[in-house]
Amino acid sequence: MKKIWLIRMCSLVALLAVMTVQADPLQVELGGEVFDLELVDDPASRRQGLMGREHLAANEGMLFDFPPDTTPAIWMRNMLISLDLLFVDEQSRLVKIFTEVPPCSATPCDIYRVERPMRFVIELPAGTASRLGLEAGMPLDLGSVSHRSAPAQ
Repeated sequence: MKKIWLIRMCSLVALLAVMTVQADPLQVELGGEVFDLELVDDPASRRQGLMGREHLAANEGMLFDFPPDTTPAIWMRNMLISLDLLFVDEQSRLVKIFTEVPPCSATPCDIYRVERPMRFVIELPAGTASRLGLEAGMPLDLGSVSHRSAPAQ
């Protein structure tokens, strides 16, 4: 009986972990194309990010929403795919692009950041920023997420 209970509890914990990371997609237009971005706006889902993902479709990505006065630092530890990283400020202006960022399998890993607070970081499949012609300084339309309050933590 204890064994069955333990198996059920482990299954429930695993299901909850998957549900935490799998956020509802947010449709955003970038460079004239529509992307489905998973919105992550809490510490646990931001920490998990895209770690462990083996594939990201050409029109998919992840939108990290950070609390005020956060200077995000992104690393590629335990990643399986290369990404483009877009650092976006409170006014939804694209500040910095890191392109074709490779996975990191062993520490120390490179850290990707800008030296001032950012509201958002968008992770897209490697090569997307170049393909779309995205450049630093461009305004981005992030839809409703840019009009809501930043997360508290």
